[in-house]
Amino acid sequence: MRDSIFFSYCREDHRWLDELKASLAGLGTEVRLNLWDDSRISPAAEWHREIDEALSTAAAAVLLLSPDFFASEFISKYELPPLLAAARRGELKLFPVIVSPCTDDQITAVFQAVNDPARPIATAPDAERQLVWKRLLEQVTAVGATIADETRITAEIIRLENDLAARPEIQAIEEKMKQAQVDPNLQGSYRENVNCFLEGRRCQARATALMEEMQRPELPPFRSTAIVRMMQVVQKAEEKALARATELTKLFADEAMQMLKEAKESSSKA
Repeated sequence: MRDSIFFSYCREDHRWLDELKASLAGLGTEVRLNLWDDSRISPAAEWHREIDEALSTAAAAVLLLSPDFFASEFISKYELPPLLAAARRGELKLFPVIVSPCTDDQITAVFQAVNDPARPIATAPDAERQLVWKRLLEQVTAVGATIADETRITAEIIRLENDLAARPEIQAIEEKMKQAQVDPNLQGSYRENVNCFLEGRRCQARATALMEEMQRPELPPFRSTAIVRMMQVVQKAEEKALARATELTKLFADEAMQMLKEAKESSSKA
């Protein structure tokens, strides 16, 4: 589900991004803005997950084209291919902006640039640049107007799922669940009982994380609704795990009673 605007640019062109962001203030908070450049990459960061999420939830993408943009390995490898593919499939709108003279034909031959390629942003007078930003604002606003509330909520649920999946305490429980599936010491209903216990713990951890998120100030629009829906899903999953655990406990008790009964019968016969 796509509800955001993705900005693809190289760090060398950050000054033009800052100017663009100021002109997009009129968007308000109804449209989520995702700003990416290779400075956000670090060995410790889960940037693959973050950028995949940003790309997969983008309803439109603004490309600030320049020689540095096309020289960026990060952009050419991780951003452009999925953006161009999604745009060709009609899943998002692409808005190229010519920042400085470059070989932009590979993009602008298919997707019309917001400004005249012969009059790049970097050399345009201030008044002309403001007209370009105004035109872009109108186009992005039009995209935002087509995004239904349900789409925004679903996109927030996707982001929340990704956020929860990245939490260490939840990852630790899920790792134990994977180990339980292959542990030779766990057989039959005993393995299922262990999995029910771990599922209950995972549900509790997810519920705790969602409650913490709900308390965060200035939640993005529709995120609180997404949290409530996810809490309902988590609650149902926890109730299901508890019900199955109760059934298994009764099963164990019945089996134990049967074993005792058989043992008594065997002893009396002896």
